[in-house]
Amino acid sequence: MRVATRLALLLGLLVLPLSAHADDDLEEVLRDLPPQQRIVYRQQLLQLERVSRRLLQAIPNPPQVNFTLAAGEPSINAGTTFGRIVITEGMLRFVRSDDELAMILGHELAHLTLGHVSRGAVNNALLGIGSIILGTIYPGVGEAAGQLGQLFLNHFNQDQEREADQLGLRYAYDAGYDPQAAARVMQRMAEEVPETATAGFFSSHPSSVERAAALQREAAQLGQQHEERRAVSDVPGPQPLRERNEEACRKAKPYFYRAKDAADLEEKVALYHRGLRLCPQSPRAHAELAEVYADLGNEREAAEELREVLRYDPDYPGAKRRLRELDDGLSGVTY
Repeated sequence: MRVATRLALLLGLLVLPLSAHADDDLEEVLRDLPPQQRIVYRQQLLQLERVSRRLLQAIPNPPQVNFTLAAGEPSINAGTTFGRIVITEGMLRFVRSDDELAMILGHELAHLTLGHVSRGAVNNALLGIGSIILGTIYPGVGEAAGQLGQLFLNHFNQDQEREADQLGLRYAYDAGYDPQAAARVMQRMAEEVPETATAGFFSSHPSSVERAAALQREAAQLGQQHEERRAVSDVPGPQPLRERNEEACRKAKPYFYRAKDAADLEEKVALYHRGLRLCPQSPRAHAELAEVYADLGNEREAAEELREVLRYDPDYPGAKRRLRELDDGLSGVTY
């Protein structure tokens, strides 16, 4: 694959909506990776798509934005350019739930809706991002891994970062996510990435300690309302978009049928992944993928897939019971 083609592909690993051609290109890249890494990247892409889709449904007049996974980039980072949000593999490994990821993506979306991003200011950043992502998967091309965060330094000022935290938390809450997760992820950032906890961490960012405290105050005002919503719904938040792209769903069906019959768990994940990226409105496919994740020992992803089932079909047979079983098991997990 030529360098220019690779660059175009890697800048669009997750584009909403996805075309069948882009999905074929993605599979071509993933085929070169070890099996376990393929499973991880597919899981991360599905999580990124799942949370971003739900957030966009909760935003009035949502921005036109593409989401990109910087696969192989270890830094704990996310950034916004004009019409594109980039999140690193390191950040997706750092967050512990869809609730935490929703705060990260909500923050980046807020930069767009608040008008913090201008078209002309990000061209060099996009070129740099492409170079770094390219270098992480194809060593020797572009810059070394671990430098993506440098592209977003001084991109916004501290007031803009505080505004994006506040509005991003509201977006996550409106989408049905736990507002307390915002403070948790920022507090853990202060503990596990200590350089972010100092007042001088980048001239453009408030410290993670300050941000965690502010988010905790905001979340406290929303927390009771969130608990009340959870008491009456397994998946509080906006109703999903139920309009199906029938042509895309028709193309997805062969993947779902092949996934159900496949014996290899990795192959099942890959096939459900391809089908759901074309047709996310299939509760049956989400339910079957949930069981695959459970068989792989990934109960957290299984629970999130079951929440997707209930968003599209609140009465799907057995989904609520199975979700309660998984949530009960996860409630005892400590870190």
